[in-house]
Amino acid sequence: MSEDEILELIERISPHAKEYVANSIKNVEVLYSLNSLDNKGVFIKVDNEDCCIFYTYFLNEDNIEDVLELIKLKANEYISENITKEVCFNTWGNNSKIIKLVRNLGFKSDMEGYHLEYQDENLPQLTNCNLVERNFDNSKLKEFIDLFDTAYYQMNLDNGWQINSYALNEKQFQQKLDTLNKHNQICSFWLSGELVGAYIIQENYITDLVVRPRYQNHGYGTYILAHCIRTMSSNKSMDKIRLRIAKSNSGAKKLYERNGFAEIASFAEHTYVC
Repeated sequence: MSEDEILELIERISPHAKEYVANSIKNVEVLYSLNSLDNKGVFIKVDNEDCCIFYTYFLNEDNIEDVLELIKLKANEYISENITKEVCFNTWGNNSKIIKLVRNLGFKSDMEGYHLEYQDENLPQLTNCNLVERNFDNSKLKEFIDLFDTAYYQMNLDNGWQINSYALNEKQFQQKLDTLNKHNQICSFWLSGELVGAYIIQENYITDLVVRPRYQNHGYGTYILAHCIRTMSSNKSMDKIRLRIAKSNSGAKKLYERNGFAEIASFAEHTYVC
């Protein structure tokens, strides 16, 4: 299997995975590859100085018992060396057999989710809305902390992630918002003096789009998303507007898909726990 073919399969896990593998190509070891009429897949190891990451993608998991045994062998061979660097195992989100094996080997799930890409040829229309657009203001930091912590509360709870992380890391969050504001990468939306929602963009990714829970399902999310897409599209050097979303956040995924986004990759990221 050629380098380009391998990168094409890794991109189906995530565009970031493809970029990482491409930039580390001299440290890539192809442990298994398959390219037949009824299946294609790859199992590789990227062993850099600071970490080692295994990647797997298989179009289907029929008759891959030999692959599962190889994954078990190679992973155990590596993690039994008591190395000090971080060891990760990232796989295509649809490879349930591999995911189950990886977790049984001691790898902890970091995140499962999707990459979506805006694929509508037309820009969304901004309908009449009573939201007022503003940039970040340090005097409103508490409102921003409350918005992000409440908007992400259920998702963090569902995934066993830390809740109230923005309140617990107030200073760092303020510094991040200040930097984003300087580069016009954050926009907030207010109604009668109350912060309803916001979005954050970095490069060609929507990294955050949040709406206060009591204002959800009222069309505000759709309006904020349309505003975000139009803002990003005004940058002529930018194409392929994308976002990454947790698998558990199915409601948000449906919102994006209703508004021109389509799934381009699916991932399950893991880190080995000694």
